[in-house]
Amino acid sequence: MIWLCAGVYAEGPTDDRFLCNLINRILPSLAVETCKGGFYMDDARRISEPRRMRGASREERIAAAIEESWSECNLFIVHSDGAGAPEEVRRERIEPGLARARRARPDLAAASCVPVRETEAWMLADPEAFCRIFETDRAPLLPHDPEAESDPKNVLEMALCGLGARMGQRPDRG
Repeated sequence: MIWLCAGVYAEGPTDDRFLCNLINRILPSLAVETCKGGFYMDDARRISEPRRMRGASREERIAAAIEESWSECNLFIVHSDGAGAPEEVRRERIEPGLARARRARPDLAAASCVPVRETEAWMLADPEAFCRIFETDRAPLLPHDPEAESDPKNVLEMALCGLGARMGQRPDRG
């Protein structure tokens, strides 16, 4: 039996919540394919660097967050918004931190998560999710190609406003 728990290092609280929920939904199907002896999965959790690292470089903060969470997680996902250049962002904002963490923990299992622009664009890809979350039959008008949007946060905010909500507000707290 293999135990799985993903630690998510993300840029902000909206990213954290979305990515942890997404990982909780997709990891079991991936684990079925790879963990032939069975697995037990804890919910993905946000990880962050220790307070003493707040002024350090991103590379140092990523490595410190992984080290700090090493006993709680065994798979690490490091997120950064792509800002229209996802490969460059991965290379410059994520890989140095993972390389530093691997020097201390050579058996590190980690992945980069870089949307083309911002995580909010991914939230715009599923109109049915809005209907489920807000318990409505009225799906918001969403863009056909969310990752092509130059300002997906604004588009998401407008979609939420159309449903009587706003960013950072939980649907059950209307």
